[in-house]
Amino acid sequence: MTRRVRRARAAIAALLLLSCAARGARAQATLPAGFTDQLVVGGLSSPCGIAFLPDGRLLLVEQLSARLRLVVNDALAAVDPVAVVPNVRTGGERGLLGIAVDPGFPARPYVYVHCTDLSAPVVRISRYTLGGDLGFTGNGSLTINLATRYDVLADVPDNASNHNGGTLRFGADGMLYASFGEDAQGCAAQDTSGVLGVILRLDVSQLPAGGGGPPAPGLITPAGNPFPGGGLNARLIWAFGFRNPFRFHIDPLNGALFVGDVGEQTWEEIDRVPQGGLDFGWPRYEANELHDASCALTLPATFPIHAYDRSSMSVAAVICAGPYRSPPGAARRFPSEYEGDCFFGDYYGGYLRRLKGSGTAWALAPPVAGQPSPDNWATGLGAASDYAIAADGSLWYCRQFTGGSGPTGVVRRIVNLTSTDVAGEARAARPLLAPPRPCPSAGETHLAYTLPAPAEVTLAILDLRGRRVRALVPRTREDAGVHDRVWDGRDGRGRSLPAGIYVAVLTAGSERVERRVARVR
Repeated sequence: MTRRVRRARAAIAALLLLSCAARGARAQATLPAGFTDQLVVGGLSSPCGIAFLPDGRLLLVEQLSARLRLVVNDALAAVDPVAVVPNVRTGGERGLLGIAVDPGFPARPYVYVHCTDLSAPVVRISRYTLGGDLGFTGNGSLTINLATRYDVLADVPDNASNHNGGTLRFGADGMLYASFGEDAQGCAAQDTSGVLGVILRLDVSQLPAGGGGPPAPGLITPAGNPFPGGGLNARLIWAFGFRNPFRFHIDPLNGALFVGDVGEQTWEEIDRVPQGGLDFGWPRYEANELHDASCALTLPATFPIHAYDRSSMSVAAVICAGPYRSPPGAARRFPSEYEGDCFFGDYYGGYLRRLKGSGTAWALAPPVAGQPSPDNWATGLGAASDYAIAADGSLWYCRQFTGGSGPTGVVRRIVNLTSTDVAGEARAARPLLAPPRPCPSAGETHLAYTLPAPAEVTLAILDLRGRRVRALVPRTREDAGVHDRVWDGRDGRGRSLPAGIYVAVLTAGSERVERRVARVR
């Protein structure tokens, strides 16, 4: 059986399964003790991707209707939809797939969407300019002038309705990361001259206001990408060797990507991308198993931190929900034992599982009280396609279907009902390292940290290989409170360091906190 035939049969099975799910799925998740699942908004048409604005409003995209909608104070905005994105091709896995908000909002009032194009067989990333109540001083409604469409990318091949990736996220370095899959294209995911089976890292900070595009590739090529001499496409690649990295998330603590890569025959996998320039092996490997020996690796393979066997499932698709990091001061934070754990689920299996890391090793976390089963932290999450952590620490998600006829998509949230317990209070007392400012920086970079109590402290700058290039704070005892240190972009000998990505590492007693620092010329 060819890969394309297998893919077609899997697509048919997926449609049948979704049809059954639409008739009989539970609307509410089953969760461990101390957690509850709350409806935010319902009646949505295949919501696919979600993204928070810094002020807590939520933008979502509907895959098949191509509508962009806004949730304000747990209800759809008074102006609804915000826009219907034009020229979007739907069918199969096509449509409006992902969304990201510019980290400079509202000064930079931009929203970015990932979609398949109707007029050409391509996948594009387009930017639109938001208007309306940007400062959230009134009813919070937003609008979009469709004439402000600026195509950031408009030449990624549309893979015959399947495996187009679909995630857009901004990292703490201010760069836009975007995922694209491959669809039975031979060894294309090992070819860095193309953009199939990759995650790109793009600098959108220099793009002009208003409509237009696509820009010259050099304008969106950031410093610090791993293949600067590899040609126009390779210069944009952060990681490659994926089959369909539909959903990924970025750890705000250290910039690592957690990627759900959808398998073909046997394995669904979670990949961790701690730095750029890694090859994740597809199609020579599916997870750790040899899959296609005829495809040579471009680089030594980096294997997943976790994989699960899908061979007994009629169809499967891993959805990465990302690492749990509670925002500072979050009132509904999860217990401290969850900090840094990676959640993932399966779109068709309808469960959510939890990975705990120790060094470079990751495994399913031990079950907690009231968990539905030893492996599954939660169940009843069929057709969940995206997750995001709110400012209060609750975990929001969207489900494309929940049951009945008509639009049955929902946005819901998982809330910790015991967020004021001792464990929560203890974690609030950990040292905090704020995001570097400005980011990226061509001059001085401020690194502010807060100590809840006096401690022995070090603050160092490392390169991406883990080598220390500057000791900003040699080991010294510091008082509780806020401390602001400045890095001038030089190493310990006073030499100016090249543009790129560095890591600021704060140690305070036994605690260690990291932040990525982006330098430009």
